[in-house]
Amino acid sequence: MKISKMAIMALLCLVFVLPLFGSCGDDSGKTEEKNPVEGENLNGGAGANEKDPDAPDLPANLDMGGKIFTVLGYVGWGGDEIKADIAAEELTGDPIEDAAFDRRIKLEQLFNAEFRVLNAENHEDAVDRLRSAVLAGDDTYDFAMTACTNFTSLLSGDYLMDWSNLAYADMDKPYWDKNFYESMSVLGKHYAANGDVSKRGLQCVWIMAFNKEMIAGNQFESPYELVKAGQWTYDKMHEMGKSVAKDLNGDGKMTLEDDLWGINYNGDTIMGIINCSGIKIAEVNSEGIPELTIAGESNLEKLAKIYTTMRDQTYSIDTLFKVGGGVTGYGNTDILEAERCLFAAIPSHNVTELRTMELDFGIIPYPKWDAAQANYTPYTVGSYHPVMSVPKTNDDLDNTGIILEMMAYEGMKTLIPAFYESLLKTKTARDEESAEMIDFIFGNLSYDIGNMYNFGGIVGVFGYEMSTNLRANIVSTIEKNSSKWQSAIDSMIADIQKND
Repeated sequence: MKISKMAIMALLCLVFVLPLFGSCGDDSGKTEEKNPVEGENLNGGAGANEKDPDAPDLPANLDMGGKIFTVLGYVGWGGDEIKADIAAEELTGDPIEDAAFDRRIKLEQLFNAEFRVLNAENHEDAVDRLRSAVLAGDDTYDFAMTACTNFTSLLSGDYLMDWSNLAYADMDKPYWDKNFYESMSVLGKHYAANGDVSKRGLQCVWIMAFNKEMIAGNQFESPYELVKAGQWTYDKMHEMGKSVAKDLNGDGKMTLEDDLWGINYNGDTIMGIINCSGIKIAEVNSEGIPELTIAGESNLEKLAKIYTTMRDQTYSIDTLFKVGGGVTGYGNTDILEAERCLFAAIPSHNVTELRTMELDFGIIPYPKWDAAQANYTPYTVGSYHPVMSVPKTNDDLDNTGIILEMMAYEGMKTLIPAFYESLLKTKTARDEESAEMIDFIFGNLSYDIGNMYNFGGIVGVFGYEMSTNLRANIVSTIEKNSSKWQSAIDSMIADIQKND
């Protein structure tokens, strides 16, 4: 698999050798010439003879005449504003926000332009605002960042521009996630992209944290070595998790509040267990149309086992959702921090909680199904993974492509290292092995179009519904819902073809 450059840049030190894992882009768009800012040039170097091979291939001496470049963003979990890492308005001392501020000032001076980020209340509001603007013929937004969870609603009307129309957005450059770009393609069209414009995509990766003291105390094999040997498998995780679970208070029953658990997951992260076991909800066929693949015989066998064992509440517990529905009040990392859990299947946005822990923990990828599975396939959280899109009302595609290209390039050099190297590796990872594992995870990301597009609410069925209803049978659940899922795919394809 091609290494994703989103998280592993040429300037980052790769200390992990992948073979160790064995089986394992009218007149307003025109520009006029102007002398560039002193000391700057558009090939990324500090001087004319220092060309960076990864730098954008852009026209020289650009003056955008004071253009206001407006981005539609949203407020994410915990009040995290996309504005802060796209075009921060002030220096705060936070390395990520300060990198975004410096990038904004640099590009505003370089292009004689101005950045403005308008934040919606949440990702649903962002989609509603974008749709309303396009319907009204309002060209306020130059590009938008929404989330995958309701992105398909923007494909039901003629709202978005195909990124291939942006001449200066070069998806072969390392600061774009080409794997995501291609995976989100439908009918050969590209309405979605992601890259180093923002850190948001790096917060949506599934990772596994484990209690190192429990590993040592139970004389288990090192999870790091298991990963390197291609032996970190679904069965191995359950074997180890089951052996440590314990009724600590001796009341004869396992409770979330009091006892020691082998595996901590939730109705969202179980989708990561599924994907990393080699199961895809859907795949795009040769005509560019998504086809449901979840009901294949091999997939059904795996799913039956996953829902039997992950829901075995003698040792494996959903810490977020209650059986029968509702939430527990516990966070993804709470029982891990309380030293009452061996393995915690979590998304990478939980690094905020991890970095404050006193617990000695390690980080590894989610397990693959078995040793015969060729590779580990780290996946991302589809429901809130960011989607960058360009509205159909944008009539200045040249300048838009140029700005996006430079934002992503500069983000690769400064913003992403600030997040990835400082926060994920240096401050969160407690040892060299975890840092190596993070390199591997972020360098080998995969995407499941069924998970990312969430056709007919399919992700919620496999996650929340199956996790809160322990009696639910996976075969009957698929049979009951497959026509709804297929209808969602058919409707999306028909709408795109109609607007073609």
